[in-house]
Amino acid sequence: MYLSFACTAFLAGLFANNANAAELPAIGSLIELAYPTWCINADETRIYDTDKCEDGSPNGKFNPLYLTKQFSGADPKLGGYPTNIDINYAFEYAAPYFGQACAGSPHHCNELFDGTAENCHACPKLNTDDDNGPYGPGHVPPHISYAAVKKAYESDTVDVTEWFDFELNACRILPYHLLKVIRTYYPRDEAGKAHYPPPFSMGGGNYPLEFVNLIGASCESEKLKHGDLICFEQHSGDESVYPDDLEIGHGSPHYCTKEGKTADVNNDYCPYIFFGPNRGKYRHPHIAFSAVETYLANIVMPDKCGTSWDDSNYPANTDTTVAFPQMEGIQPKISGDGMWIWPGEEGTKKKPVLGNFANHLYIVETESPKTGKKTKKGKKDAKGTKNPKRV
Repeated sequence: MYLSFACTAFLAGLFANNANAAELPAIGSLIELAYPTWCINADETRIYDTDKCEDGSPNGKFNPLYLTKQFSGADPKLGGYPTNIDINYAFEYAAPYFGQACAGSPHHCNELFDGTAENCHACPKLNTDDDNGPYGPGHVPPHISYAAVKKAYESDTVDVTEWFDFELNACRILPYHLLKVIRTYYPRDEAGKAHYPPPFSMGGGNYPLEFVNLIGASCESEKLKHGDLICFEQHSGDESVYPDDLEIGHGSPHYCTKEGKTADVNNDYCPYIFFGPNRGKYRHPHIAFSAVETYLANIVMPDKCGTSWDDSNYPANTDTTVAFPQMEGIQPKISGDGMWIWPGEEGTKKKPVLGNFANHLYIVETESPKTGKKTKKGKKDAKGTKNPKRV
């Protein structure tokens, strides 16, 4: 059987009474349906010997307390979830796993980039000036696809059945239709630039499972850029619940230590919210998008697409985990010289991962603006597509 079709009465009931067929159920419920989590007791220990948890939900295979992306792409029992590559997200255009820092992410560093001395998020993402070149729209953040699909579906102006063709793309939205929906709500301007607001903003979809690290003055500053936001005060409380060693308000869903931020460590190496009332409840926007995609595919093709995400090829034969620095628990280890240490014990994870990578970028030597070292950057290819450019 292509997918698992098991659906408990607990979760089925969440959708059976949905009066407006053009209104999606709460995203937390959709994610739980597509990625059912395992049961835990009061001590957060996994419970194996039951089919249902105390609240009636199924005893699933994914971690209900997601604290770090270090194990995403690996066996779910380690605590991670599928990566953007694993869900076959069409517009990721990740950096191939050549052993460089940020391999497997949308940040494209070259082989000379010093993964310990510099933050690899300074490396560019793949951006294009139009949607017609070999890389189409370039990297589109998954929260934008989630927001656009949600808006289109709830507008009741689209025929969702046209979004799917099982023979061509299994239980996933056809990329052409996904791009059309994205451009409906996030068009390019006259200069060819597409603006993608952050997921915790109204313009970016007001994603409720982001639990962004913005509070007080940092929140007000971001409101000037993006309008109304879901900041820490709205999702978790005031500063009194913050651990003393954490840097407050650095504008991502990650919670890094003060010494980590002083070192300019990559936020992705730091944990998601691991304290307060929302401990472990963060879920990646690409998981939200995948959950909506799974839900709609089941509506359109119930005989082919189940209510849970297809994990028949997960984890992949060649794992899609990314290289992390040396860690102390769930935080990057900061050495005596005040820097993180990359890579960690597992090495650079150079490997032949299959996925939608941007492999054909021209590179030329230049100087790093931070270190003065020789490095490389993107250059227009033969067809004039700008690759890459930071977004």
